[in-house]
Amino acid sequence: MTKFDYLKISGCLEEIRVFEHFSDVVQVIMRVDGVVIPNFRMPLAIYEELEKGSRVEFFALVQNSKNKIKNIAFVYAIRNAKGKLLVVPSMRYKVQINILITAAIMAAIAFVVGFMAMAYVVDHLFSGSMSISGQGTLALWLASFIGLGVGAYFAGTGVYLFYKTTVLDTWQSVAPATVVERFSKLHR
Repeated sequence: MTKFDYLKISGCLEEIRVFEHFSDVVQVIMRVDGVVIPNFRMPLAIYEELEKGSRVEFFALVQNSKNKIKNIAFVYAIRNAKGKLLVVPSMRYKVQINILITAAIMAAIAFVVGFMAMAYVVDHLFSGSMSISGQGTLALWLASFIGLGVGAYFAGTGVYLFYKTTVLDTWQSVAPATVVERFSKLHR
């Protein structure tokens, strides 16, 4: 699973260029306090509010993968120099709904794979001492726990993300020079 951190990046926005445009999101390369920061994605509503030369605080989910080429960041909210916080409310729910859908799919896959594996293990361990229907019931229960555990893990990630988006001031504050180390030199 992708690891990411909740980071707050502050500084003077010197330059911002759109690198790629998706349906309602843009990927930008920006210069904050003299540091070029690549691979930042943000909703169009947030991008439209940014002005060159202004002091901005970005609240971003930043990937922390060992493969720096694949790392991206997603801006969830910004706070301008006047203290106004801009959040795109639909993002808060879209991401959680996607995570819950992923949780349901992964739970179903884990259940099916777990049932096949548990049927084999239960048959191997209890072939002489338990009936076939008892073995099937035991395998079904074990596979259900596996599926529920995997689904709960993904659902827990969504719930935690929902919580973190309500307490933006608890996000770790980092300098632009520190966050840029997460990205490959190919992108800078």
